[in-house]
Amino acid sequence: MKMFLIFWLCVQDPIIPLDQTCASKIIYDKSYNTQEECRRASVKLAQTFMDKPNVYITTFCTTKITPEI
Repeated sequence: MKMFLIFWLCVQDPIIPLDQTCASKIIYDKSYNTQEECRRASVKLAQTFMDKPNVYITTFCTTKITPEI
């Protein structure tokens, strides 16, 4: 089982249409073996956006069973 990082990035701007305010992304190209690895990666990702005004990040890790290729 692998853990994957999912994040949402939302911009608070009254000019942007509501349906374009947030973007979500599931990061499949990088997986994590432990919850702690994924948590550290999500904190690091969120910190890259912390200095931007009116930008809000939500991250979480999920475990999925993936077939071996």
